[in-house]
Amino acid sequence: MDFDSIGRLLIVASFAIAGISNVIVSAQQIARLRGFNVPFPTFAFWIGMAIQFLGCFLIAARWHSDVGVLCLIVFTIAATLIYHRFWTKEDLGQRIVSRITVVSNVAIVGGLLLLVGR
Repeated sequence: MDFDSIGRLLIVASFAIAGISNVIVSAQQIARLRGFNVPFPTFAFWIGMAIQFLGCFLIAARWHSDVGVLCLIVFTIAATLIYHRFWTKEDLGQRIVSRITVVSNVAIVGGLLLLVGR
């Protein structure tokens, strides 16, 4: 197995595990979206999961990987903007964790961009 394959596997595994975890607690995730005033939270949640799993499949299958990368980038940016608005957090600890998550997600998007055209 080459480094490209290992990298793809790690990216897909990360998103797939997170997605499965979110589906298991879907009612709680939908409630969180409602709390963030996301319109149509149930629809938004399931569309997000579909985009996330489609991206994973396309990258893992090496079939239209660029579309899969785009799916995961859109998912990551949307989730970051919804869940990690650190500038609105009053609690210092929550603000720091959310800011670290935003920076990490920027790096994840950068890593996904490295897959484009490979």
